[in-house]
Amino acid sequence: MSLGSTQPSKPNKNPQEEQDQTRENVVNRTARSTSPQEARQSGSGNSSFWKGSWINLVIALVLLFGGLLVVISASGWFGYRAGQRTQFANATLTMEGYIADQFTLAVDEYGQGNYALAMERLEYIRSIRTDLRAVNQLYDDISAVLNVTPTPIIPTSTPTPSPTPDLRPAGEMYDSVLQLISLGEWSTALDTLNNLRKSNPSYNIVEVDGLIYLCLRNRGVEKINTGDLEGGIYDFTLAEQFGPLDGETESYRTWARMYLLGNAFWGAYPEQAAYYYGQLVSAAPSLTDASGVSAFYRYWASLVQIAEFSATAGNWCDADQQMQVALNTWNQASVYPTATYIAEECYKILYTPTPTITNTPTITPTGWAETLFPSPTATIGAGTPTPSKVVPTNTYTLTPVPPTGTPTPTSAVPTNTPTPTPDVPTLTPTSSDTTPGG
Repeated sequence: MSLGSTQPSKPNKNPQEEQDQTRENVVNRTARSTSPQEARQSGSGNSSFWKGSWINLVIALVLLFGGLLVVISASGWFGYRAGQRTQFANATLTMEGYIADQFTLAVDEYGQGNYALAMERLEYIRSIRTDLRAVNQLYDDISAVLNVTPTPIIPTSTPTPSPTPDLRPAGEMYDSVLQLISLGEWSTALDTLNNLRKSNPSYNIVEVDGLIYLCLRNRGVEKINTGDLEGGIYDFTLAEQFGPLDGETESYRTWARMYLLGNAFWGAYPEQAAYYYGQLVSAAPSLTDASGVSAFYRYWASLVQIAEFSATAGNWCDADQQMQVALNTWNQASVYPTATYIAEECYKILYTPTPTITNTPTITPTGWAETLFPSPTATIGAGTPTPSKVVPTNTYTLTPVPPTGTPTPTSAVPTNTPTPTPDVPTLTPTSSDTTPGG
């Protein structure tokens, strides 16, 4: 039996106890290696760290909320401005539509002989807008009619008796109305419905009202398509008393109003006229009034007039651009001479070179220079002159030459290089002239 075997064996320890013992030893060594001063420094460092973190967090939050407030304020301001512009635009369009309605009613009343009422409407329009040529012209016409003393007319024949009232039964009149509507005789059907309503007001009230609405609506569309814009708008106004207008009817009324607004600015304010006629180019280019002139032609003529107004004011390049817009809208050979002249004037402004002014050197002989360039009364060789400086009056420099022999003076002759002038393009009529629908 060996000596090593006689040593007492160590008891086996539990693994959990070994881990606890190891952890305790590490903690003890750490506590012994850290002095009180180091512990205080470590604690103060952690406190400073947390304090600085809180300050940085507060600053970041303040900056974040400040940025949000700035963004919200800017968005609100821009939204307010956009809403204000939209409100102004809607108010302007609403007022222009109301003016157009009043003018239309004034035209109707003038045609019916209600001069006093038409004059009141025109005076109201003139209190708002004094630059509408059509309103002013109608106002002058009615004023001339009202100021003329009427001449009494002595009847020379027996007055025509009133038409005989329709005494047919209500059912027969109603059937005739249906037949007239199928034939498109809107005015005759309305007259029959009027007689039916007078003779028998309680007969098929709902059906009769519907037929009156239908006749007024369709007659208004027919009038607008044939150029009677004011009459069509008036029929639509009457039809609204029996029911709301459909979308197609509203479109017809809007087109008629746009055309009448364009007529109000026609000739005097081509920019405004082109604005209103231009809205009809894509929707109803063939729409006309009693004159038979289409909206497309009035739009194109307004564009040409805008170019001519700019040319009259001397704005040749602006006029050239506006004339190109008119030619792109309708390539009409009748405006080629005017367009070519405007293009040439703009070309002169853009490509004419600016003349360069050059100075001719002036040499004043003083001192020894008089011996080189003697005056007519000077005597050559009389005395020895004292040299003096030559003061040039421009950028040329005179090099002094000793007074020995006969000098050969040199002169600097400035030369100008002419700038070639390119040819001015001219417009050549093509065979693309087309007449727009209308």
